[in-house]
Amino acid sequence: MKHFLALIRPRLMAGRYTIGRNRYTARRQRLFDLCAVFLFLLLLPYACSLLFGRDEGLRETVELAEEQPGLWVVCREPEGEKKIPMETYIQGALAASIPADCSYEALKAQAVILRTLCIHAYENRPDSADRFIRASEVGQRYAGAGERQRLWGSTFEEREALFASAVSDTAGMYLTWQERTMEPAYFWLSAGRTRDGQEVLGREGEGMVSVDCPGDSQAEDFEQTLTVEEQEFWERLGMEPGGKIILTRDSAGYVLQVTIGGEDLSGEKFRTLFGLPSSCFFIEGADGQVRITTRGVGHGLGFCQHEADRLAAEGAGWEELLQTFFKDAQIRKTE
Repeated sequence: MKHFLALIRPRLMAGRYTIGRNRYTARRQRLFDLCAVFLFLLLLPYACSLLFGRDEGLRETVELAEEQPGLWVVCREPEGEKKIPMETYIQGALAASIPADCSYEALKAQAVILRTLCIHAYENRPDSADRFIRASEVGQRYAGAGERQRLWGSTFEEREALFASAVSDTAGMYLTWQERTMEPAYFWLSAGRTRDGQEVLGREGEGMVSVDCPGDSQAEDFEQTLTVEEQEFWERLGMEPGGKIILTRDSAGYVLQVTIGGEDLSGEKFRTLFGLPSSCFFIEGADGQVRITTRGVGHGLGFCQHEADRLAAEGAGWEELLQTFFKDAQIRKTE
């Protein structure tokens, strides 16, 4: 405090001072000291916030934003549930949903998809009086600032700025199809082409058409193999060993249905039982083992991030990327 007072106290005239100065000078000195103390107390909260508040920046922003109107998302973090503004959620969800080394245009397209899912979830919330939606209703996990820092390490500041810009540069942008908010799907890597929405969903498919993805087959994780013992294979299915296996595929090569001994289960259910990266799979049995080979990563429906990244590298903008995978979709902006 002594040094702080020294900085803000008015500089006195140079010269000799003796004990015999008059009372006026003493009163003047005390007045200066009182003013200095008052100014120090006035500035103390600001000084403390500069010195100690840097690590609490995200929390402070969220708390201050509580008074602002708009759509809010309830997210689960290690310390518990947290309510955050939609645009803050989109930045964390973006980090959790797409590789950080993807092109900037692909990041922006993904941000628009996430915002669209938020708005769709809000429009379809169970209670119309509720201004909050949950991340589980959106369908994408939120990565908080701490997780992003651990994920990106030494590149955190650079990545954080890039992802924040991708969100702010597309602020308010979302997708509609036939005058209603879409529920767009996305995934990482196709089996060579994306799936037809009408084949998968059994309805209009919201413009999610089958699109060729010629660069996907060159990806390192395009083809993967899982080998299990034959007994374990049947145990996971909950069936008795034996029986003919029939795979019914869609036009993109993904398995729609698995029929075993007269029993049916969906391709996605089979994928979940065996922890497969894709529902485009092939089954072979030999020497008491079952080998399952997969192609692609993800369900294969909608926005293919890997192909979008390749197209962006060739010069496609985020609007073109979205219209490539969502035919006849309209890009709108919130009021």
